[in-house]
Amino acid sequence: MFGMVRATPDTKNPVSVDFQWRYKLNGKTRQVRIGSWPKITLKAMRDERDRLAVEVKSGIDPVQRKATAKLKIEVDQVEAHNNQLDRLELIAEKQARLTVRQLFNLWRDLALKQRSDGGSEAQRAFERDVFPIIGDVAVADVKKAHIQNIVDTMMARDVVRMTKRVLSDLRQMFGFALDRDYVEADPTARIKKAKIGPDGERDRVLGEAELIDFFKKLPVSGLAETSQCALLLQMATITRIGETVAARWEHVDFERRLWVLPDTKNGKSHQVWLSDFALHQLERLREISGATEWVFPNAKLNGPLDSKTVTKQVADRQRTDAPMSGRTKQIDALHLAGGHWRPHDLRRTGASAMAELGALPDVIEKCLNHTEENKMKRIYQRATYEGPMRDAWRLWGERLNLLANKPANVVMLRAA
Repeated sequence: MFGMVRATPDTKNPVSVDFQWRYKLNGKTRQVRIGSWPKITLKAMRDERDRLAVEVKSGIDPVQRKATAKLKIEVDQVEAHNNQLDRLELIAEKQARLTVRQLFNLWRDLALKQRSDGGSEAQRAFERDVFPIIGDVAVADVKKAHIQNIVDTMMARDVVRMTKRVLSDLRQMFGFALDRDYVEADPTARIKKAKIGPDGERDRVLGEAELIDFFKKLPVSGLAETSQCALLLQMATITRIGETVAARWEHVDFERRLWVLPDTKNGKSHQVWLSDFALHQLERLREISGATEWVFPNAKLNGPLDSKTVTKQVADRQRTDAPMSGRTKQIDALHLAGGHWRPHDLRRTGASAMAELGALPDVIEKCLNHTEENKMKRIYQRATYEGPMRDAWRLWGERLNLLANKPANVVMLRAA
């Protein structure tokens, strides 16, 4: 062994000695570093030299062994890096194979939660119009044709504003996916909202002459009794048709004449006071479905009626062309003088009638379960209007009773 003496900046150990061991193998002189004193004791370095001498005696070159070990470490590092790249690529492939429903859940948790409603309205719209068509399709496989199919299906229901809103949300969701490399192109890019058509907010209100005609035609329209009750209950309570058919018996209190809607469009529960007219519909329904959990059970009795069912049945009875295959032949059974109407128009009709019967606008808005848009008003106006709301529902129910019974001396209401 021999050492090279070096000066160090360490004040405690101003001198260090770096030791090498020189040896011969296969006729060649080689040398290998042993260590540095005083970090390693002389005895420890002699022991290391003796160990290396045993390797040389057995034909192993310490220098070669160290070089091989170093190379193995480098190879292992390269392999680990390549394995990590493969793992990341596999993760990226799995992410690219996310279904549309899974992508929506990710988008909702990361982006939609910033919306005032936490994304609940978008969730409802996608559950209704997007997931049934492409919910289980891989995001990377979604094409323009899929999006066009969603738009066309919604436009068949003549819901222009909702179609534009869903298309806008789809565009935002796929933009989210594009930013994260889940997709290579946005399938919504070439579908323009302007081509869908003007929003055309509906203002269809059924006049009282039409309501009398409606009451006359409904029993012979071919609609199931449950569907007839759904329309009458919705009109009497001015609720949304989807919220009406989702009713559960546990939320109906016949003694207190109260119906609670725990899950509504604005994300809040809504309490409806039941007029005699509304109560009569629920009593009819109790005889039909009172043994089930749902007021309007589906055919399998394991959930509520689909929210689109009644709307489709009403539309089928106001067709101007031939009946559709497998649907009712009574294509004009619910045609009214004022033109085409939908279940939602019954809600608007009830609200308008409440105003004509003297209910204040704020009271009607509460009955409709609308959210106050003015933030300051929403925070500081705490009045519940329970009494005036009950009066509004009662007066409207009494008016419906009069119109349904078709008395000859009914005086038609006129808007002020």
